[in-house]
Amino acid sequence: MKITVLSDDKASKQRLVEKHSFSLYIERDSEIILFDLGVESSVLEVNTAVLGLDLDIVDYAIVSHAHTPHYGGFKYLSQEAPFVTVYIPFGTMESLGYTFRANGLKPVEVVKWIQLGEGVYLSKPYYGPPYEHFLVFDYNDGLIVVTGCLHPGVDALIDISSYFKKRIKGVIGGLHLYNAPEEIIRDFTWKLVEKVNPDFIIPLHCSGRRIIDVLRKTSIKVLELKTGDSITL
Repeated sequence: MKITVLSDDKASKQRLVEKHSFSLYIERDSEIILFDLGVESSVLEVNTAVLGLDLDIVDYAIVSHAHTPHYGGFKYLSQEAPFVTVYIPFGTMESLGYTFRANGLKPVEVVKWIQLGEGVYLSKPYYGPPYEHFLVFDYNDGLIVVTGCLHPGVDALIDISSYFKKRIKGVIGGLHLYNAPEEIIRDFTWKLVEKVNPDFIIPLHCSGRRIIDVLRKTSIKVLELKTGDSITL
């Protein structure tokens, strides 16, 4: 599985747009998944062009939660991939769903666990606030969980692990700790290490520098990526 950071707060190349925004372009077997849509259409348009990525071959898209940095680029997606299915957060069918449908997309509200393909799942909604769901890849040696912002905290990861009766080997995405007080970062780190203990974590978007520095002092391998970077997992 190859994951390319299509939009994030920092960029690895000069021509790429860096904004408070999030989108991952995921290539797995014969499928292409767009996880979150970035903050605005221009971000997706520029960054896909620079990176040579095509949205017209996306099999489905996911909006992890209803904050603009995660869905704002929907008009460019509808232009490039009209009628594509977009999984949207619980409770947003009358808002995001209406807007997406009016722009030619096919919204599906996430109300429970959904199996998207072999070994690919969308979690049930977890309340942060807001409601947020997670993309989960199930491998023989553990789970990889993709997060938008992890508003519900580490407890959501613990519940996901319990649902599969399998350990989480990796986490990639936002951790929502950029402006968090030190005690929140300490509590988050303790719970992540003691209750989840993934092999690796890739903090992006809203995670912040401090949690990266703290996690580097633990047993968890920390990988840093920026817009334009790719990793094969």
